[in-house]
Amino acid sequence: MAKRILNQAAQFIQHSALRWLLAILWSLLLTLFLLQPEADPLIDLGLPRGDSTVQRELFFSALHLLAFALTCMMWFWALLGAFNPPISLFAAIFIAIALGIVTEALQSLTLDRHASLIDLSANIGGALIAARIIWRRFI
Repeated sequence: MAKRILNQAAQFIQHSALRWLLAILWSLLLTLFLLQPEADPLIDLGLPRGDSTVQRELFFSALHLLAFALTCMMWFWALLGAFNPPISLFAAIFIAIALGIVTEALQSLTLDRHASLIDLSANIGGALIAARIIWRRFI
């Protein structure tokens, strides 16, 4: 019985509409995280607040790297249902990098956030690292 339920769940997750939905929801959630005010966030992640130090910047850069690597992977997974692997990968890279550029640009329009070249580099780096891993494993 449990095995049958797990098989049905696995088939459901493989459905391409669900994969698209998950990629879109992740992208929207990430956008919310990156654009919400630091002083009064809508979703408090418990991240350290305070002055900009090297340690704090490295911590946030690592989060950006991981978030955009996951973004690239999610979009690759979603696009595989509609396109072949190389096209899916290049589209996923484009989406992740475009999202990184747009969110960094939009941060300059918020009250207590600002665009950062370090964050932008981490966004692009995360997408490219994920792309390299995907390329080696799946293409």
